[in-house]
Amino acid sequence: MLTDEMKTQRETTSAELLKHYEEEGEELIQRIVTGDESWIHHYNPESKRQSMEYRHKSSPSPMKFKVVASARKVMLTVFWE
Repeated sequence: MLTDEMKTQRETTSAELLKHYEEEGEELIQRIVTGDESWIHHYNPESKRQSMEYRHKSSPSPMKFKVVASARKVMLTVFWE
């Protein structure tokens, strides 16, 4: 969801691009580059075999922790000719 500040920035940028288009025409269109940002959540859980641990029968079971998805921010830039 866009904040008021983000909406204002988009409006300002659009007005600037429109002004440049009126001055430069179609040449401007060929120089525009766009981009996007996305959040990707991922995790790699251990398999049952990977988490196996050798222990004596009288030893307590190993403590297992809750699996939490980690987040990585990825920048995607798209170019058109």
